[in-house]
Amino acid sequence: MGPPVRGTPIPWQELQIVAPIARRCAVEQLLSLWKRQKDRTDPEPLWGDEIEYTLINLDANTSRATLLLNQEEVLQKGTDECANADVEPWNEIALQPEWGRYMIEATPGEPYGGDIADLLRVESNMKRRRNLIRQCLSHDQHPVSLCVFPGLGVRDQFTIPEESLENSTSQIYCPISRYIMMVQNLTARRQRRVESYIPVYRDEQTEAPFHDKAGSFEYPAEHPPPGDAKEGHIHLDGIGLGLGSCSIQVTFQAFNEFEARWLHDQMIALGPVMLALTAATPIYKGYLVDTDVRWDRISECFDDRTPEELATTPPRYSWNRTYVSQGKPADVNSKSTLTPMDETVKQRLLDGGMDEPLAMHFATILSRDPIMLNRADLEHFNPNDTGVFDVYHSSVWQHVRLKIPLSDDGPGWRVEFRPMEVQLTDFDNAAFSIFMYLLSRAITDLHLNFYVPVDKLGESMERAQKRNAAVEERIWFRRSGWSSTEQCDRPQRQRKGCVNCCGKSSGHTSPYALLTPDEIINGEDPKMPSSFPGLMNIVRAYLQYKNTSVMEQKKITPYLEVISKRASGELPTPAQWMRSFVTGHEGYQRDSYVGEKIRYDLMREIVRMEA
Repeated sequence: MGPPVRGTPIPWQELQIVAPIARRCAVEQLLSLWKRQKDRTDPEPLWGDEIEYTLINLDANTSRATLLLNQEEVLQKGTDECANADVEPWNEIALQPEWGRYMIEATPGEPYGGDIADLLRVESNMKRRRNLIRQCLSHDQHPVSLCVFPGLGVRDQFTIPEESLENSTSQIYCPISRYIMMVQNLTARRQRRVESYIPVYRDEQTEAPFHDKAGSFEYPAEHPPPGDAKEGHIHLDGIGLGLGSCSIQVTFQAFNEFEARWLHDQMIALGPVMLALTAATPIYKGYLVDTDVRWDRISECFDDRTPEELATTPPRYSWNRTYVSQGKPADVNSKSTLTPMDETVKQRLLDGGMDEPLAMHFATILSRDPIMLNRADLEHFNPNDTGVFDVYHSSVWQHVRLKIPLSDDGPGWRVEFRPMEVQLTDFDNAAFSIFMYLLSRAITDLHLNFYVPVDKLGESMERAQKRNAAVEERIWFRRSGWSSTEQCDRPQRQRKGCVNCCGKSSGHTSPYALLTPDEIINGEDPKMPSSFPGLMNIVRAYLQYKNTSVMEQKKITPYLEVISKRASGELPTPAQWMRSFVTGHEGYQRDSYVGEKIRYDLMREIVRMEA
């Protein structure tokens, strides 16, 4: 959700004037914060997850599924229920608002630990979150862990309570100042309409030429649909059609800054494969589309770049373009110029004591214009506070986020992993969370090196979004030089932390290769020279390295098998399953259109999964 905005947010007309002052304030707060926290250590490997749920209404009489705009009531009832609940600390939960009034964010009330017993409690905690939200709803209303509601933005009414389409933008926003002002400022800054185009899935009876006939969502009254709409594409012209999607995010606490920065960089390379394996978005505006994930849709719909910036500046919501560890190989930086980049910001961070990679990383974030800021934070500026910096930092959404401790008694150095799509069941959400936690510990404890060049990462993120990418695409991955003990001449006791000498290729002209998700997760053919063993085998080896008992490994195996079988194709992704459900429905006309009855039956089947 991000930090709350205390007091009155500043509108864009004023914000663009005070932006240079705000930027300097953010830089000074970051330096003060970093100097206080750079030597902090937190031995316990705490972690947690965030799941965003969609509230839906199922009307059996009309066979109609709609979004339920009931966030405020659910939060009030749910918060009261949490306050009165008598549960063990590990089973506490917390509810928060999200961008859409049909969205609820739920997290564990306390972070998880690293013992197998803690891992086995994750699914139980997730089930309790879902059940708590369900208790706040009527019998025909349900929370679903769904990435994008398939009827969002259709021409017909898609929300409950029913309001006119002209009010659809305002009615679905969460009515708190953070979100309202953020959308207004973003719209004012971009100086152009929201235009995101998704290729339609072409079936046997799909119209040719195909044109999106749905009315405009963001500008229904004063603007007609654009005349240059792309043939063969679904048109998203509203911020809410991208931002109102749900995900699962996992955050890991590291031992110290050094470990957090190393983990941050390795998680970057894992983003594309985990995005492909969790793909869950095959339907937009009532049509099957030829992609499987939401990532680019959020990026394009929530894009604040002006027309002049489009060719030179990455979107605010995008994949990472900066590595932060000083131990990164020399060949992994981006070959293109990083923008935006205010050199005075970078130089001030360097002068303040930061090293080059960290200063570069934060400078690319702080060089952007703020899209939301509290007036009081500027008028009563305190360099030892964190308000201005935190708003800047939380308003740039990369697929991996390095999180600096904001207080002495709060969480320590953390890394947030953000690309995964939310899964349809608690079991699957728990499986991906547990797998990523175990992999994070293998990376930090064994100092594994998964660096890939930033430019190859961008290519992989594009590949991961294609239809059936989990089984049909190849992704750039480090095939050799990933182990801290591989080809190392140093004594065993000196190997941990060894990067440069252990990052050598072992027989390949390049340590990077295009691998299938199956090869990345389950491993290449072991008969191949220097074949990659697979992330799953690394996790299993780590469990043995930590002396995990056979019984404990057996209990955790069902969760790990979900990831393994997704990668091999034995289990479908949610996107593949939903696509199959639609194409096999008796009401489907093989014309790409997912009608109201099909959407209702699909939602009803998803609800049944967790009944």
